[in-house]
Amino acid sequence: MEISIEYCGACNYRPIASSLAIAIEKDLGIKPLLVHSTEIGALEVRVDNELIFSKKQTDHFPDHAGIIALLRKKK
Repeated sequence: MEISIEYCGACNYRPIASSLAIAIEKDLGIKPLLVHSTEIGALEVRVDNELIFSKKQTDHFPDHAGIIALLRKKK
């Protein structure tokens, strides 16, 4: 399972993406790839290239527990 978290650098979303990545690694033992995006407002979580969360689509930041629950279903 490959997990990536794409974040907007201009919006300074790296700390949020990093925090989520740490929670995922701690809970699931999988280290997500952090990807700097030039797309304004992006905070996208993908599993094996499938989008499972988009801040741009939902207009809110991801809930760590919710993302981890989605990832467990994929595992």
